[in-house]
Amino acid sequence: MFESKIAVPALASARDVMSRALQGLRFPDKVRVSEAARRHRVLRNPGAYSGPWGDSPHDMRCLDRPMDCLATTSHYAIVAVMGGSQQGKSEIGNNWQLHTIEYDQADTLFVAPSKDLINSYVTTQFDKMLDLSVDNDGRPGLLRQRQLGGVSSDNINLKRFRGCDFHFLWPGGPTFRAKPFPRGRMDDFDEFGLDIANQGDALGLMEGRMGSFSAYGRTKIYVNSTPVLGKNKGIEALVASGTDERWYVDCLACAHPFTLTFDRLDYDQSGTPEDAAASAAVVCPECGGAHAPTDKRALMGTGRWVGRGESAVSRQEVEEGKAGELVASKRATFRLTGLMGFRPWSQIASLARAAEISFALDQDPAAFKSFDQTVIGRNYVPRDQGEPAVTEDALYKRAKRSSYRMREVPPGAVCLIATIDQQSNRFEVAVWAWGKNFRCWLVDRFAVLTVMENGAERPLRPFTRPEDWSVLHERVLSRTYPLAAAPHLRMRIMNTSVDTGGLDAATDNAFTWWHAMVKGDVGSGRPPLPPTALTLLKGGNRPEGRLLPPPTIDAKRQIKDAPQAELFVPNVNRYKDTADVRLKREDEGPGAIGFPNDLPQERDGSIPYLAELRAETNVNGQWTREPHRANETWDLYIQSCAVITRFGGTDASLAWVPEWARPPKDAPRVLPAPATQVEEVAAPEQIGKVALAPRRTGPRRGIRMSRPR
Repeated sequence: MFESKIAVPALASARDVMSRALQGLRFPDKVRVSEAARRHRVLRNPGAYSGPWGDSPHDMRCLDRPMDCLATTSHYAIVAVMGGSQQGKSEIGNNWQLHTIEYDQADTLFVAPSKDLINSYVTTQFDKMLDLSVDNDGRPGLLRQRQLGGVSSDNINLKRFRGCDFHFLWPGGPTFRAKPFPRGRMDDFDEFGLDIANQGDALGLMEGRMGSFSAYGRTKIYVNSTPVLGKNKGIEALVASGTDERWYVDCLACAHPFTLTFDRLDYDQSGTPEDAAASAAVVCPECGGAHAPTDKRALMGTGRWVGRGESAVSRQEVEEGKAGELVASKRATFRLTGLMGFRPWSQIASLARAAEISFALDQDPAAFKSFDQTVIGRNYVPRDQGEPAVTEDALYKRAKRSSYRMREVPPGAVCLIATIDQQSNRFEVAVWAWGKNFRCWLVDRFAVLTVMENGAERPLRPFTRPEDWSVLHERVLSRTYPLAAAPHLRMRIMNTSVDTGGLDAATDNAFTWWHAMVKGDVGSGRPPLPPTALTLLKGGNRPEGRLLPPPTIDAKRQIKDAPQAELFVPNVNRYKDTADVRLKREDEGPGAIGFPNDLPQERDGSIPYLAELRAETNVNGQWTREPHRANETWDLYIQSCAVITRFGGTDASLAWVPEWARPPKDAPRVLPAPATQVEEVAAPEQIGKVALAPRRTGPRRGIRMSRPR
């Protein structure tokens, strides 16, 4: 007979089987969330710290109290944490999830702003935590051993463990419908919609899923976010409604307590980012003692959370370092700051200085906004906060001190931009001179009111009569302007922009005009214009969007075998933030806006164009026009800013301006005193007779375009 070669499996040890079975019947240890993290959490961050949670070189004891408030033994129903990136917000939630699986099982709903973020979190963070978690003997895979078998137990949106299920979803109507959970976690709360599927806010919907558990006092919600919605909104409002605890440390020199916030960070604010990094130190507000970055761990070791109803005192006086009684609340809320997180103080100082330099060059607050929100962990604080808005009177005084007159180009100008705003009965026009470092001057401002028809003038109707747009080539695009103190030298307009907003017919007319300009007109002898000579704009309504997104192509408004007309949709709200800062600048520095000294005045002495620059105010981050106030000059300046961004992005050198659009080589760099009276701009029919700036021979050089994010 053949001898069987199949190995007979050995019987399992009865002792081991019974031991595991009895182990499962034991009550779980009463372990704090922070202690569970030290026992079982292992980090793996290539290029940064990898190893046991408790051995990290970053002193993150400031996370212990927020974590422990999530334990079932804590009376808090909601724990909310506000802070920037790399400050430990998500790690609090991760460690709570570890504790839930191992020590205190309960079904949990995790919600992040989008499906992509959920997928990324589960595959790159949660699964890694399951694999790296260790048991009490240091063996990896502890949480994987708690996971149930089967394909349905391990997918992106559902993880099943002994005693609990974890659901990973994103905001939407079905997310919070017919799904009872005793626990929930919401990551990046400020990025959730304010009204989820017309059902209410996310926090209210999450609490609504917990009604059957709330009577037993076992519901928990963890909410964290970087603040982005503005002061007293979103996560900041939620944190303010709870215990609102801040981290206090004791000065290592005098033991005086102070909050570890950005305003305590001192650094060189006159040099480079590298200079700022080298000089970074946290300064005690009481004695002025400077704490170097190497003192961070010792300083953090003196820390404690101090909330509403409490006051910080020196640990030398009271061991706990605080006095008073914490306000009674079901919400334990905390503010993490950049100086507490993983980033070195030197890096924070470097990033702060880089943002300051960027703002000084282009006056765009985007760099500060990103720094405040992601690095510091606070809502954006305008750097001119508290400064009064610039007044019409202040702008008038600035204009009277100016050394150039209307319809002449001041020294320093590199190119001219014409901007057009269409109205029902006219075109409002402005011409702006732009120089290096985004210096700008108003060169001309007028309205086009009539058009010639059958040998007579008649009123314009741009919205309803597309043929009326032909007047723009003659009265705007063909203009040239003399240089101040050198009227025999003139500059052409580099680009003309048109706001296409208004009625649908007005938008159609703008596109029709664009195609007519780039096609040319054989009958009249008008040559075709290159597409880079014109810019079609429409104001965007997304305040948090990109400064100038890539242009869109409206297929229904294109013409076969003709160049494609691109429509640019700038973030006008962000441009207006920048423009407001520039208007406040009185010197000749970067971004300053100059005006001619002979602006037209009304009979009452007012100057309409300056008044139009002050017609809007910023209300809660949104620019709003006051009722019945004209704002055309303001909008026309914003248009010119968008044109500059279209071609040069953030390049303040204006090196991208083609030679033909620049002033002549022999143009004066400064004006003599007193300023010379110069001629008016030539009438359109005389433009061919005036001396133009020298032109390069050969083909016209194109304009390099770079669009910022």
